[in-house]
Amino acid sequence: MCPEVFGSPSPAGRAKIHGIMYVNIDPEGNVSGIFPDSPLSLTIPAGHNVHLYGSFDSSWEQAIVIYIDGQRHDHQIGSFILRPKVVIIPKRDEPFELTLVAWHKRSDPNPDLPWVASRGQRIGPVVFAWDDSAEDGDYRDARVKLVTSS
Repeated sequence: MCPEVFGSPSPAGRAKIHGIMYVNIDPEGNVSGIFPDSPLSLTIPAGHNVHLYGSFDSSWEQAIVIYIDGQRHDHQIGSFILRPKVVIIPKRDEPFELTLVAWHKRSDPNPDLPWVASRGQRIGPVVFAWDDSAEDGDYRDARVKLVTSS
């Protein structure tokens, strides 16, 4: 069985691309591939608001897609004007899994270039970080700090 495809509600939507990538949906809704370490997840306890603060240290366009219990959220975080740098998810009565997947374009915003999945890692308990080049390994091209409140 292949790993879950984020945004796909049924096992029938799961598919593996040859090699190390898995099918996912990019920020613009196109089918694309992600690395196993692209999605970063955390369980949020019931009764907590979640504040996601994005920061970016890259000249390339960055976008972070948000999933709640595997379902794509309406808002994204990003480095350019079309996507805000802060997203607030209201508290829920039940705990939920929050998953973030970062993407980049190898340029400023350019509709002709594809989105590419970034490799991610958690830095401490509340910082999610991604490296967009996979060459320098700095994991600061896109970061999200998570703050909860009740």
